[in-house]
Amino acid sequence: MLKLTRAAIAGLVALLLATLVSNLLFFQIGAPILFDPEIQSPKVIAVLFDMPPTPLMFTNGPLYMAITAVLGVLHGLIFALIEPALGGTRLLRGLGFALVVWVLMALYFEFHAPFNMFGEPASLVALELVFWGVVALVEGLVLSFLYGASRSA
Repeated sequence: MLKLTRAAIAGLVALLLATLVSNLLFFQIGAPILFDPEIQSPKVIAVLFDMPPTPLMFTNGPLYMAITAVLGVLHGLIFALIEPALGGTRLLRGLGFALVVWVLMALYFEFHAPFNMFGEPASLVALELVFWGVVALVEGLVLSFLYGASRSA
């Protein structure tokens, strides 16, 4: 039970931190490129900034972060379930979980929504996939190091 509690707390902290990093990457560092109307799909810009309702993260930040916290707990519990298969060290487990998150979340999301539904250029999708890689690494590594030793150890 202690490992599950630790996993839930580690997941919560890790995903909240990863969300802050994603907001920094996408809406601060990457914004001049990602939201340049000369290269970005007008649909992406409209959905994010103009077309009501605008995203929850802009209109109700506390609710958005509360939902993120719940998702973080779930990520932590999934990590606890699969962590013995991810590698023997905290570093390997963090990298392994980051890869799982990136492949199962980022690749599908970027293909399905920005590229497929919103007509985002492939070059911007590629940049976003790099950003998602950083976000997944932050989540995976923070979660793994906070979780501690593997339960298979």
